[in-house]
Amino acid sequence: MTGAGDLREVIEMQFRTLVDDGFGNEQAGPWETVWSAPARIQILRGTETVMAGRLGGTQTVAINMRWQPDFATVSSAWRAKNGRTGEVYNIRSIEPDERKAFVNMLTETGVAT
Repeated sequence: MTGAGDLREVIEMQFRTLVDDGFGNEQAGPWETVWSAPARIQILRGTETVMAGRLGGTQTVAINMRWQPDFATVSSAWRAKNGRTGEVYNIRSIEPDERKAFVNMLTETGVAT
C-alpha cells in the first residue's frame, strides 16, 4: 500500500497539442504540461533487444499517484515526465485501485513516443 510518505517524486502529466501548419492542417505540436502531482516511482524490470544491429534498452516502470478527477482525461496518448530528473515515461495502462484512492500507471522508458 502506498502512503503519503512514499510520494517523493513530482510527475508532470503532459499532452501533445495540435498546431496549425499554416496551410489549414493540424499537426502534432510540442508536449505541454497539463497538471502535476506527487508520485512514487518503482522500476519493475528492464530489457535489452538487438534490432537492425543496434542495442536498445527499455525499462518498465510503475508510477503510483493519488486519484484525482484529472485522471478521467488521461490515456495512453499522454506521457508522464519526472519533474526533478526530466525522464520521460510513455503510459501503457492506467489502473485505479478499488477505492479510487490511488492510481497505478504502467509506463515504459527508452522507447519512442
